[in-house]
Amino acid sequence: MNFLPLKKIDRLILVEFIPFFFMGVVAFTLLMVAATLFRDMLNYVTNYGLSATQVGMFFVLALPQTVAYTFPMAILFAGLLTFGRLSDTEQITALRSGGIGFARIVLPVVIFAWFVVLATFLLNEKVAPQSTLAAKHYVQRVVMEKGLSIQEYDISYMDHEAGWLFAAREGEGSTFKDVKWWDFSRPTVMLTTADEGIWEEQGWKFINAKVVTILEGNVVRVMTSPELDMEIDRTPSDILSQSNRDPQEMSLQELNAIIHEPEPNGHTDAFLRKLKGTYWLKIAAPFASLVFILIAAPLGLTPQRSSSTMGIGISMLLVFLYYMLTTFAVKIAEQGAIAPVLAAWIPNGLFLLAGAWLNGRFYVRSA
Repeated sequence: MNFLPLKKIDRLILVEFIPFFFMGVVAFTLLMVAATLFRDMLNYVTNYGLSATQVGMFFVLALPQTVAYTFPMAILFAGLLTFGRLSDTEQITALRSGGIGFARIVLPVVIFAWFVVLATFLLNEKVAPQSTLAAKHYVQRVVMEKGLSIQEYDISYMDHEAGWLFAAREGEGSTFKDVKWWDFSRPTVMLTTADEGIWEEQGWKFINAKVVTILEGNVVRVMTSPELDMEIDRTPSDILSQSNRDPQEMSLQELNAIIHEPEPNGHTDAFLRKLKGTYWLKIAAPFASLVFILIAAPLGLTPQRSSSTMGIGISMLLVFLYYMLTTFAVKIAEQGAIAPVLAAWIPNGLFLLAGAWLNGRFYVRSA
């Protein structure tokens, strides 16, 4: 059999594929920004008076989380358009008539998809959680510098390194209502409650505080104070920016720490199942890039798949089906019907079967 040099085959495929991939990243990022971040940016401008520069800084810091979601979509989009265009220009036919098998033709984009999987893990684990947290912290700081405040409810913040948990019914600016502070850093557990927690330049002050210490032998010691200075080395903006974070915005390490944090933590079994589902989903979701390319290649080689509009439309439909299936599986896991790890991998497994069927069907038809 006659073979083109391997590098020439790879170059032929990747020169088409890579530009479409980055086009997909940009297109899907703009769509997701319009659906999510734009609403937040408009809120900060109209309600809190942030300038264009300040909103732009928030956008840059919050963008990595959005971009990470677009990688599998962009892989699907690029695969559909690349193989559609190569098929329309008869280049696929020329390669196959020269003895190049379908698996060899797809190989460069499969390898590229592997690198995208690794890049998604890196972005989700090392960049997006920190940048999203920085974006929230930045907005909180800017708003407080303007003499305004963002009101938050059901606040909860755990400092795993220091060993304490801060909770409040609501918080606005430097004042928090119905405050609770658990200290796990010492041999005896100590709970401090207060009607209000107020941040001053010198630190935190709890108003109408009650300190409950559980000693050895379950002996309880209670102390009350109208005002109590607290050694909590976190500002209101630190706590508010990290409170009630969406589990999707956390790293695997942060999720694992919350799942295994000491009692009492106030987490229900349903909430812990949700965290476990998110943990395994953050491991399984990046592999959607590999699954999608196995679907995109045979679909792209069918007639009338090379148009950008058609590619975006099919990509959005398949991605919608994938994430609907993911949501359904995760919801079932949250009810305790199936294990979270199984729920996280069900969408990839079903789409992998669909990809295998499409590839087998294409191979039979083209034989």
